[in-house]
Amino acid sequence: MASRDVGTVTRMEEASDLDKRRTEVTDLLTRREQERVAGLQKRKEEKEECVASNENASFFSENFSRAKIEVEEGVECCSTLEKRDLPDHFDSLILMVHKMQKFLSDSAMFLAPYDVEKAHEMIAKLNAAIQERKDQLLPKKKFAFSSKKKIVDKPKSGNVDVVDSKKVEEKKFSIELTEKRLANMSNKTLSMSETEIHQSDVALSQLTLCSVKLFGAPSTVHMSHLTRCTILCGPVSSSIFVDDCHDCTFVVACQQLRVHTTMDCKFYLHVTSRAIIEDSNNLHFAPYNLAYGGLGTHYESSRLDKSRNSWDDVDDFNWLASDAHSPNWDVIPEEQRTIEWDV
Repeated sequence: MASRDVGTVTRMEEASDLDKRRTEVTDLLTRREQERVAGLQKRKEEKEECVASNENASFFSENFSRAKIEVEEGVECCSTLEKRDLPDHFDSLILMVHKMQKFLSDSAMFLAPYDVEKAHEMIAKLNAAIQERKDQLLPKKKFAFSSKKKIVDKPKSGNVDVVDSKKVEEKKFSIELTEKRLANMSNKTLSMSETEIHQSDVALSQLTLCSVKLFGAPSTVHMSHLTRCTILCGPVSSSIFVDDCHDCTFVVACQQLRVHTTMDCKFYLHVTSRAIIEDSNNLHFAPYNLAYGGLGTHYESSRLDKSRNSWDDVDDFNWLASDAHSPNWDVIPEEQRTIEWDV
């Protein structure tokens, strides 16, 4: 009887060991299968990442090459243009190269170092070609003393001020900001008279929930840090600059519009040259439809061509692809446009 019990215990222990080994083998096979599946998934992801990178690189190469050809053709055709059209033409070429530079910066993460270096070299060559052509066709006037010397009293200090171009620009910018200015107000209805702003530089800054009327013919208008404002403006003879504005409506006419770091705004626009936007999104455009007494006279003073309006030809600094519309701006549907303004 005792030997029988010992045999039973031995068989039970052997069965237990067998079950244990089976469990260990099963666990081992399960781990190996999990590792195999994980390895396959990793290789799949690496392959997809490689394909995506190649697709991005191809997209960059295609669009960068297309932009390069467009700039080169623009440089070549300069000699066929009227001299009065050359400044705008060169500005457009410089703008295109600037967009190429930004496109390269945004794409560098998935490009090979060699490709990045070659692209930088190409941008440098394009800039040099534009500058060389500009120097040929629009040479800067050289300063020369008059043949007759004029004797003048020397300043008491004995110093002669030398003003370089940078200081001139700084002075000009300062004047533009301070000559005619509305700033640091909220919940106001503001206006400047025709005589106040006629051929003057006007600045609007730090306004919130304001309605502003500029019924006249200013020379230049700067608008910065405006929030939830409505701006009604007569024809501006040169440029309008909009910077860091949010949720505003601009009803403006000008030769050129430049918009920077601005979001969620509407533009009812008359522009004879072009509208340029940069680092901005959710902008909406419609044609200028402001009407008030004296508008015709102000158009004559500004010398803007009423028959020429490029309101829907917007150039986005941040969007290089020529075969796709920029997602940063759109056209306001006719049924959603404001028809009349409170003048």
